[in-house]
Amino acid sequence: MRYQASPQTRLLLKYIHTFSAMMWIGGAQAILILLYKDRLATNGDELFAVNDAIRSLDNWLIGPGVAGSVMSGALISLTTHWGFFRHRWVVVKWVVTLVATFFGIVFLGPWLQELSEIAGLNRLAAFDNLAYVQTYRLGVAFGVAQMVVLLFLVLISIFKPELAPCSPAARQLERRLAVLLRPVAAPFMGLQGQICHLLGLERD
Repeated sequence: MRYQASPQTRLLLKYIHTFSAMMWIGGAQAILILLYKDRLATNGDELFAVNDAIRSLDNWLIGPGVAGSVMSGALISLTTHWGFFRHRWVVVKWVVTLVATFFGIVFLGPWLQELSEIAGLNRLAAFDNLAYVQTYRLGVAFGVAQMVVLLFLVLISIFKPELAPCSPAARQLERRLAVLLRPVAAPFMGLQGQICHLLGLERD
């Protein structure tokens, strides 16, 4: 049996998902701008400040945005008719999202962290550091790639292209996954009502 979220809970999950995606995309855009400003730094303190700001955006804006997007997306898939495997565009979106998340955690995030550390130690001399230059180039290249991927995910979410009907095997996997994740979804089914109760509001 699949849990079905109430209309209010579905709306709340959509708000959370949209806001989290905005954090992710906005943070990625801001980092690209700061990476451009990085090369224009005229003194060591300015260079360090730019790279420290990049690290802060990655930790406090993109990180929570990614986590919120993945968790709210999982709950939406689990508790609405969209599912995980019922529509190929949803499958494509999940695959791309998880790959982008993995790459960001394992590669892009550490690269940005390394830029900040090198700039902190060497200040303006970082421009003569081969490791800094190479890491900077990787950060820019894959930062741009990340933006392209995020815009692709936005377009998929807007247009929802039904590439082809999913196979019976995929639908069977969907049902099994719903059973396995049922304990995870249960606490969120009354989420909207719980929030209203905490705020002292009346539900419609």
